[in-house]
Amino acid sequence: LEAVVIGLEALMILRAEKGFIVIGKDTDGTTLPHDLGVDGPRVKRQTEFVGRRSLFTEEASRDNRMQLVGLAVPQGEAPLATGAHGIKRIDGGLHSQGFVTSSYQSPTLGRAVALGLIERGAARHGETIEIQHLGKISKATITAPCAFDPAGDRLHA
Repeated sequence: LEAVVIGLEALMILRAEKGFIVIGKDTDGTTLPHDLGVDGPRVKRQTEFVGRRSLFTEEASRDNRMQLVGLAVPQGEAPLATGAHGIKRIDGGLHSQGFVTSSYQSPTLGRAVALGLIERGAARHGETIEIQHLGKISKATITAPCAFDPAGDRLHA
C-alpha cells in the first residue's frame, strides 16, 4: 500500500466528486437522514433510538423538503458560488428552491462539480434550474450527488 499526502482542498474536491458530505457544510440544522438519501434507520429500525421521534414529525414528512443533489453546470463554465440560490420565477418574483453547499473545479472530470440542497431534489434529476448569485443567473442540471465512479468500481478495485 502506497500512501500519498494530499492537501485539504484536494480532499474536499475528491469528496464532492463522490457526493460525500461534510456535516455543517452540505447540511443545515433542518437536514434529516432521508434528505441525504439515507433511509435505513427510519425505515428498518423498529426499536426506539435517540432522535427517532423527529424523523416522523409533520415537518419531516413535507414533500418539498430540501434534499441533497449534484448540480452539473455546462462544460467550460466556472464553478457555482457556494451559497448561491436555486431560484424559480413566480408572479414576477424569485422564490428560493435551495442553495449550493459545495462547489469545485474537478481536474479529474475536467468540469465543475457541485452539491446542493434543493426542494424535492431527489425527484428532479435531469431538470435544469436557474442559480442566482450577486445578481448573476447561471443554469445547472440537477443530478445524483455522485459525479465520479457512481457504481464504486474504482473504490472497490
